[in-house]
Amino acid sequence: MKRFQIYVTAIVLLTLFAACSKDDGDDLKITSSRNVELISKKTSQIECSDSKATYSSENEYVATVSSTGLITGKRIGETYIDVNGQKSIKVSVTPVYTQFAEPKLLFGATKEEVYAKVGTNYSISDDKGIVYTTTSGRTRGYIYLLTDGKVSSILMVVNSIYIDSLTEFLLERYELATFSEEDYSVLYINALTANKATMIIGEQIYSSSLIYVVYLPYSNSRSVTNTDNKEIKQQAYRLLEKLNLK
Repeated sequence: MKRFQIYVTAIVLLTLFAACSKDDGDDLKITSSRNVELISKKTSQIECSDSKATYSSENEYVATVSSTGLITGKRIGETYIDVNGQKSIKVSVTPVYTQFAEPKLLFGATKEEVYAKVGTNYSISDDKGIVYTTTSGRTRGYIYLLTDGKVSSILMVVNSIYIDSLTEFLLERYELATFSEEDYSVLYINALTANKATMIIGEQIYSSSLIYVVYLPYSNSRSVTNTDNKEIKQQAYRLLEKLNLK
């Protein structure tokens, strides 16, 4: 009989422990939405029953959160906000600027691989690169520059009258790294810091009517030099001149 009572007591204690553990997690009551949708630079306040709750973002490139639970949208993407160490709130940052279609990022691809992914309706294809032109919209074309037969960088050519919306488009997606007002050249990276970046994005005026965005792979072991920039410009200008784009 005594053994039976001990057995029953053990079961009761285990049941109570499980219930308490579950209640402890449920004590954290978030009365605001657990699915937050924002655009860049907009905010949303977390409403939580725990006045001493701690908050952290799993990806601050997409969204940040303050010590008081104020979420700020940064760049397009999805992440989660952890409250007291628990994954609690899903944050989606959506775009405002969708007028431009970025190129397919086929770094290291051969001509044949570019044709397979982008198509064979190119305007120019030679040992320097492949050019695709568009006849309508804000984008004039895309250039896949080749080095030793493989894609080394990619350009998107845009009508310069759309420079403001183009810059906002890029800021919604990438981190601003440097800006030169003298020749209006802007560099962005696809991470919060250079040591985590895998791509550099440059915005540069080509002529009074054209501006281009160049996409370059990047790693800490090899930084992009002024010589690289000069070679990219020369290759791009040569191909653009063939098309008589000014």
